[in-house]
Amino acid sequence: MAGNNRLKVGEQAPDFTAEALDGSKVSLSELSGRPVWLAFFRYAACPLCNFRVHQLLSVWPKSFADRNFVMYGIFQSPARKLEGLVKRHDPPFTIISDPKMDLYGKYRLETSMKGAFGPETRAAMKGAREAGIPLVRPWDGPASRVPADFLIDAHGMIQKAFYGENIAQHIPFEDVSSFLEAQTR
Repeated sequence: MAGNNRLKVGEQAPDFTAEALDGSKVSLSELSGRPVWLAFFRYAACPLCNFRVHQLLSVWPKSFADRNFVMYGIFQSPARKLEGLVKRHDPPFTIISDPKMDLYGKYRLETSMKGAFGPETRAAMKGAREAGIPLVRPWDGPASRVPADFLIDAHGMIQKAFYGENIAQHIPFEDVSSFLEAQTR
């Protein structure tokens, strides 16, 4: 499936309404006028996803705290599992639980057994271990899920559709910063 069915730059971002982990309803169309970062993770106990959240929290104050944008972190786990794992980090973005993987389908996320291996995945596992994140836990949904990130402008158009090549790969933070800078010009 890689590449042939992906969303592309310049397309209207698929609208959705979902329940955030805090119980509020969130809707992409209600964010008209603000840039949005949709970060699709794998599952709550994923050491690679928890390491990415750990990395994001370390750069957030300097890179993203004073920006006028909305970020949604979407996980394929049920809310109860996110409460004890990802939520404990108290992330500065909205978490969405999508165990039915409706949003994963709308945004055409992929799976890849090949993407579970390779140097980038090994390096992220090492980083997770060094950060004290447990490496082996049960998963929710496909273990071969590959993350993706979407940067959506104030008009709801996709400006960046980043589909990871492996289970550890997310959009570089520099790409998000550049996008946010361009949105304020």
